[in-house]
Amino acid sequence: MLPVLSDSVFPHHFLFFWLRWPIPVADSYCLRLLSCSRFGLRWFTPANEVPLCGHATLASAAVLFHVKKNPNSVLTFVTLSGELKTRQEKDQIVLDLPLYSTYPQVPQEVEELIKAATGDMIVQDLRYSPDTEKLLVRLSDAYERSVLEELQVRAQHFLSAEKTGKVKGLILTLKGKSNGKDKGHDFYSRYFAPWYGVLEDPVTGCYDFVLSFFCNISLIIICPGVPEP
Repeated sequence: MLPVLSDSVFPHHFLFFWLRWPIPVADSYCLRLLSCSRFGLRWFTPANEVPLCGHATLASAAVLFHVKKNPNSVLTFVTLSGELKTRQEKDQIVLDLPLYSTYPQVPQEVEELIKAATGDMIVQDLRYSPDTEKLLVRLSDAYERSVLEELQVRAQHFLSAEKTGKVKGLILTLKGKSNGKDKGHDFYSRYFAPWYGVLEDPVTGCYDFVLSFFCNISLIIICPGVPEP
């Protein structure tokens, strides 16, 4: 669903957008005109500013291409994460996004946080992305998709459980199955960011850039609770 463009005209050519999704997501962003094909873009959660938001970037491009009838084939957004380029290809919008490295994380440093997120579940791998400040927790391959979907995560306790000061988002992920009714999905995942005022984000693109590097494959990711494409 496209965002709503406000009728107000703000100083310095700022345009403000509010996302209206069929699922409960609180997000807003502002767009600043730099040139006909370049725009400054910032994103905000209920608590503070975030460095990257893939869905809001696509929504901005959709408004500029389809609503504002921008004639350029490529649009560049200047953001806290660098320059992001979008382009039209037939009836689709393609967004080029960064890929973020992950490194092994010592479990003892985040033991209390992992306990709050997974309880007594078996963790198969633990990674940290310093560029995005996200902790990636891969659950054991022995678990089924339904286990991740039904897991009761105490995200409200993450703030007190995280002692290192370096984690600002937590990804829970589970490897997909190569057969059965769920075949064709490489990984299932859920994302939690109480540090940004969002206990669980039901649809987010920012963690996919971390997960993609970790998997080193072309991902088909399913977010529990979000309709599949």
